[in-house]
Amino acid sequence: MGYLGHYDTKTKKQQRLKEHLEHVAGLAARFAAVFGAEELGALAGRYHDLGKYSVQFQAYLRGERSSGGDHSTGGAQVLFRRKSPLLLLAAWAIAGHHGGLPDFGGDFDDAGSATFCSRMRKELPDFSAWKEEEEAPVPPDAVPSFLQPLDIYRMQFFTRMLFSCLVDADFLDTEAFYQSCLPEAERTAGERMRRGFDSLPVLKQRFDAVVEARFFDERGGRYGEPINAHRREILRACLQEGEAGEERLYRMTVPTGGGKTLASLGFALHRAARAGSGVRRIIYVIPYTSIIEQNAQVFQNILGTQNVVVHYANAAYDDTQEAGRRQRLAAENWDAPLIVTTNVQFFSSLYASRTSACRKLHNIAHSLIIFDEAQMIPLDFLKPCLEAVRTLLAQYGCTAVLCTATQPALRPFLGLEMKELCPRIEEQFAFFSRVTFDVRQERCAPDALAEEIAHRPQALVVVNSKRMARQLYEAVPEREGVFHLSTNLCAAHRTRVLTEIRRRLRQGEHCRVISTSLIEAGVDVDFPLVYRELAGLDSILQAAGRCNREGKRPRENSIVTVFRLEGSKMPPQLRRQGEVAESIFGRYAARLSHPEAVEAYFRELYDLSGEAALDKEAILKCCRQMMPQLKTIDRKFQLIDDDSAQVLIPFDEEAEALLAQLRTEQGAQSRTLLRRAGVYTVGVRQGSFQRLLDAGAVAPLWESSTALYVLTDLSLYDEAALGLRADVSTGQAVVF
Repeated sequence: MGYLGHYDTKTKKQQRLKEHLEHVAGLAARFAAVFGAEELGALAGRYHDLGKYSVQFQAYLRGERSSGGDHSTGGAQVLFRRKSPLLLLAAWAIAGHHGGLPDFGGDFDDAGSATFCSRMRKELPDFSAWKEEEEAPVPPDAVPSFLQPLDIYRMQFFTRMLFSCLVDADFLDTEAFYQSCLPEAERTAGERMRRGFDSLPVLKQRFDAVVEARFFDERGGRYGEPINAHRREILRACLQEGEAGEERLYRMTVPTGGGKTLASLGFALHRAARAGSGVRRIIYVIPYTSIIEQNAQVFQNILGTQNVVVHYANAAYDDTQEAGRRQRLAAENWDAPLIVTTNVQFFSSLYASRTSACRKLHNIAHSLIIFDEAQMIPLDFLKPCLEAVRTLLAQYGCTAVLCTATQPALRPFLGLEMKELCPRIEEQFAFFSRVTFDVRQERCAPDALAEEIAHRPQALVVVNSKRMARQLYEAVPEREGVFHLSTNLCAAHRTRVLTEIRRRLRQGEHCRVISTSLIEAGVDVDFPLVYRELAGLDSILQAAGRCNREGKRPRENSIVTVFRLEGSKMPPQLRRQGEVAESIFGRYAARLSHPEAVEAYFRELYDLSGEAALDKEAILKCCRQMMPQLKTIDRKFQLIDDDSAQVLIPFDEEAEALLAQLRTEQGAQSRTLLRRAGVYTVGVRQGSFQRLLDAGAVAPLWESSTALYVLTDLSLYDEAALGLRADVSTGQAVVF
């Protein structure tokens, strides 16, 4: 009898189950071979769909039943009963290959629970026909060296990596089968989507040609400028280390304006293209989506759009274009030469249990990972994030670069020496020092600060909360040339405001900006004066990077004022950061931006925070329990503690047109549209959101889903300045 693995009801085309198992085994083995687990990858692939040998599932595939029942537990039970520790890990991966990795559970779990242990006792339809086509599993000859001794943390990490190999292999073979059922033109186009990336050596050549013309050609118009001499020195040092270096962990402590984006890319490409380096791809990990598109555009301009895949929660891919479809597919499993992603996407995947989040993990092995603005790794999850990085370096052949002007003191957590990529750090920071700091001791009233700002032709004020940003903006006695920036403005609106801000700065017109910290995240603006509410030293220095950014003004006239506001309430973590920053002011008043001051700040912050604060959900403890609960770890590892509801703001014609499309589309097409809608959404905390909902000011986009709401009362969106808000006097919600 021929057993089916897949069946296309339209074309009546079949894929034999044995063929599917062999294909998945081959792919999973190839993926796992990268980290020394080829045999176990093959076993997981060969046994993952044994449950499909049941009569019920075969009838389901032929369209004779509405459901085939559980087909992912059978193969897991076969491996589990062999009583081999390694086969147990493969069984765990198999059990989760559709619904996600379950908690391990225990011997006394209720028979109906979804834990791995309960599923190993679950009664299944008879699938013993698998023995007609498969042989009994044989454990691999040896435990991979990096699992010896069988450390619990490494075991749970390895389980996700093996799971990733299996899930990606299964997806790819299934996708290939259904592609083969399409008409020839569509099939050829679909097959092409997963190919066509240039090799890393080719990308390195492309990069070298660009930087040679921009930095090393003496005929260039800006070759002789002092700032380019320093950028050249930093870039050259990075390229040389890329050609010769062997370390696994680097620091790149480049001052603002020193060209770290290109220098880090140059190091990565030269290291990756070097014979024998083992680097398979480059991954940029960036804290904010606002920086991602900016950096990705730089990379795409140099390396070609098709070679740079941007992946974060609301990344939009244009499925009407081949390049967009290729980007979307590569974002599923990170099978591209250069990935640009967020801290949230990267670290959450390493502790995930879901198939979609874990599918990419095996492609992180043997990558060169650049952590841009490394100080932004969330403090509450610092220890589990760094333990994952340490594991990637030690067991999975990765190389990491901690890249920032404000280098955190992370070596004690990583347990490895770091090599510095930036040459002559003292001299570089002295040259790029462009501002004078003024730390005010007395608290000031918001009205007094607003009055002071009104008399400055151009100034940026950065505060710690949306509430204070609004209060200060409304207190400024004039409106001409005064702007407000916060996440109460949707991203498309913020982009429009920033365009006007940059125009005014270039033209020398009045431009006073009141903003939350979002403007610190790599936003390219240049003010003569910056005011920063007391915060962590890294945040203060990031704000300082918006002052005299181009170095065209005298340092003594470029003032960064650190102030404290009356009535400003800071959350405990931010208050702690501010207190540590104040202690640094007293010791390093004249050189706050110096790496020595920054390292002292982070050392004191980590010591003061304590062990528990650096792993607030006790993730590492959960990971080191005997037989960790992987689904529970996934649920606990939330880098963004956000209960916000997403509200779409149809404030311009493009947003209105997108909304009209969304209302008529659901399913696969709507997912692409929802990603595009991300730039028109504002996150609203549950308390304020509930008041908006009660007032009838928002409504679900679709009656059947609450994934996205629409602002129906556009009078609550102040397009001129404040974004999503409401009039307090009406009794409606005020959104902060």
